[in-house]
Amino acid sequence: MTVKKAFDEEVKQRTIERDQSISLTHAQRYIIRELRVFFQASQDEDEKAQINILEKAFRLSQTSAVNRELNLFRRNGVSGKPLLKSLSRLYHQYNIQERIDSLDDLENRSKEIPRIVCSEALG
Repeated sequence: MTVKKAFDEEVKQRTIERDQSISLTHAQRYIIRELRVFFQASQDEDEKAQINILEKAFRLSQTSAVNRELNLFRRNGVSGKPLLKSLSRLYHQYNIQERIDSLDDLENRSKEIPRIVCSEALG
């Protein structure tokens, strides 16, 4: 039981490291930074929920078309409500929700099937 607990902790730690090691583009870092600033300033709970969804969506690797748009936002210094509206438009235009759903399904399927690799040397 102790070995299983140690194994579970190791898996959890590696999963966290993998998730944090995803590198973001300059535009994605800009978008996330601006969304956080807007989140802090917002008093509307619906707006905050929308910001959370958009932040999760734009943390994913994006298509080149979406990256071009994000780079334009960064170069033009778009922030606040105009940024939120533009990101919402991109979210719907490029069906980013479908990508999130498919990634969640894939992640759930991989969690359902335990993969334990064990080897023992015969001596």
